[in-house]
Amino acid sequence: MNAAIYARFSTDQQRDASIEDQYRVCERAAQAAGLTVVARFEDRGISGGTAERPGYQELLTAARTGGVTVILTEDLSRLWRNRSEFGSRSAELEDLGIHLVTATGDDTRRDGWGLMLSIKSAMAEHYRREVSYRTRRGLEGRALANESTGGRCYGYTASMRAIEPQEAAIVREIFAFSLTQSARRIAADLNIRGVAPPRGRSWNPSTIQAMVRNRRYLGAVIYGQTEGRASAADSRHKRRSRRQEALVAREELTLQIVSPELFKRVQMALDSRTNRPVKSITVTNHQ
Repeated sequence: MNAAIYARFSTDQQRDASIEDQYRVCERAAQAAGLTVVARFEDRGISGGTAERPGYQELLTAARTGGVTVILTEDLSRLWRNRSEFGSRSAELEDLGIHLVTATGDDTRRDGWGLMLSIKSAMAEHYRREVSYRTRRGLEGRALANESTGGRCYGYTASMRAIEPQEAAIVREIFAFSLTQSARRIAADLNIRGVAPPRGRSWNPSTIQAMVRNRRYLGAVIYGQTEGRASAADSRHKRRSRRQEALVAREELTLQIVSPELFKRVQMALDSRTNRPVKSITVTNHQ
């Protein structure tokens, strides 16, 4: 029987060599099961919670065109960590007469494996959700300990624990110009002057707009204001909701780049230009 091997890893915490390791154990399993490996497919750094995986889609195409009769993988979680995709795709493969074999001993060529595969699929999805929970819990702990939770805000060092002087000067300039100038004009001016942007090749109005609304420049450290939940159908699609209170919220005056007075004036100017109702803005005035 012709078999196609599928290998995958999710995060940059795993090595690229993980793919070769998976290939090796699958080749061994193929030999033991009397299978002939005719194709190999892989996805690097992509969660099994989504079907949007190039290698996975190529594997399905090969299966649908009759190129293989067995899909061989290290374990079921390499193929699926999502009950929705598992249900529809395993049913399709069964209708196509394609079997699943894993290096951990699963083999749908033998009777009675349907229920076991369903149980294992549910366990794989549960594990993915547990990892997501532990990651969020760890990030909250880092925020409480005054450590970086990932990413970097322009105007601060990579650790987010100190101000970067040259970038901070640009931040203050952007706030000052925002009192009278549009975000588009400010972005154009910075690009003409050759000021390096936070990301990408150039400054753009949306970056400016986000910066002048960011309370981080007041020295406010906020974590967990919004909560994202992955879709049950596709882990790449997230639904975000706003909490009434952030999980972590405090002020650090040593990280204040813009004065409360300037921040307030800029918010009022922006709201006035966009015809938004001018809200009461409360900022702490530090002497």
